[in-house]
Amino acid sequence: MKKFPPLLYYSISLVFILLMAQCQKIKPQPPKAEGFDPPIPSTISYVAGPITFQLRELEEKINQELDPVLVGKESKDGKVKGIVSLRVKRLGRVHVEYVDEQIKLSAPLQMWLTKPFSKDTTPPEKPFCVIQVNFKTPLTVTPNWRLASHTTFTDYNWLVQPEFRLLGKEISLTNMAQNILERHKTAIEAAIDSAVYNDLRLDQMVKPIWRDMQNPLLIDKNYGLWLVPKPISIAAGPVSGDKNQLTTHIRIALETQTELKPKSPEHAKTPLPILQKREQVSQRSELHLRSFIPYADINRMIALTITDKNKKFALGSLTIKNVSVYGGQRSVIVKTDVSGLLDGTIYLRGRPTFDTLTNTLRVTKLDFDSETWKVLSKSSNSVWHEGLRKLLESLLTISLGDDIAKLPSEIDKAFEKGSAGKKTDLGIKAFRFTPQKIAIRPDGIQALINVESKVKVNVNQL
Repeated sequence: MKKFPPLLYYSISLVFILLMAQCQKIKPQPPKAEGFDPPIPSTISYVAGPITFQLRELEEKINQELDPVLVGKESKDGKVKGIVSLRVKRLGRVHVEYVDEQIKLSAPLQMWLTKPFSKDTTPPEKPFCVIQVNFKTPLTVTPNWRLASHTTFTDYNWLVQPEFRLLGKEISLTNMAQNILERHKTAIEAAIDSAVYNDLRLDQMVKPIWRDMQNPLLIDKNYGLWLVPKPISIAAGPVSGDKNQLTTHIRIALETQTELKPKSPEHAKTPLPILQKREQVSQRSELHLRSFIPYADINRMIALTITDKNKKFALGSLTIKNVSVYGGQRSVIVKTDVSGLLDGTIYLRGRPTFDTLTNTLRVTKLDFDSETWKVLSKSSNSVWHEGLRKLLESLLTISLGDDIAKLPSEIDKAFEKGSAGKKTDLGIKAFRFTPQKIAIRPDGIQALINVESKVKVNVNQL
């Protein structure tokens, strides 16, 4: 172990004796808790992005939910209406395409007539006639989160023409079948529209997303800093598409705040609202994080951060007994109880800033309050002022660091674990933070930070 030379040892001891002999008791007037910034008003944020439906998934859902019998279903009591009743039934899958900004549907249909007064609705072994029918429809999202169609008949091709033999001759019944089809096409169109509206329940897919996105997100586990989003409304534009997928652009309005809490904050979740229809939806995301950090939470954070190791400085000649903050004169006032070279309370003040390079909220350029300056001797200040200032600035720094960069992936992970993640993929491309405004309030610090982001939701299963 290296030993100090005797002369150096006695010199250091002499300095300490002289310093302690000059121990100064101080009791300056505390700065008044007045003179605050105006509050930052609540600012609505917007998260915009596309919701994408795969066309094959829509086709699969229509085939799954559309009743094969389109016309001529039995009544609830099993009775057949009329002496002779027409039946129209799908013989194969409905094929779905996106053409000319509309959905095109086509399917093979079999038509037959029941026997007079018969309850037997079983189709004949040999189809009376079979046609390939084509429909088209625009597709919209309704205010109650359903996919709505307005199906119209376009044309058809005969696959099996209606004929029967009389006296050994084939007699065509094409005109009769065409007339029957014409009279019942409205019922066929209504059957398709009903299946799309009643069974393609987007609310069942959107509700879990809406609920999961309200979960508080832990930004900094060291200090217990949580991001708390509160979505309030959602708007959607028209549905567009291509040969592979359909897309509707949405924009979610939400309020955001951050909280310093040891555990996840509890807030009542807002229910899924009625969808607001727009002819055009802006694709710009405007996320404004309006943070409010109470002084009580900052003081709790300081108490957890400060240790016996960093309580002593200036070669051990000064000990910090307690540190707390409050607001006044548009500054954060740091009340520091000390003992040793000085015995009493000193007050420093500084203005908080948001450092975009390190993603930290910090109180910088701390300096003594004017009342504290009056009771300090010039000699004592030169010994420990800079060390105390740097120590307190480090305690008043909320370091987000890499947690902001990880935030998109953390949201993705939380989303995938939820029920919504089983049927959808959520993609958040980037976050970029830009400070806008900081306000010193009587009970805490307000901060407004803008976040630029890109969001995409892909629906894998309807």
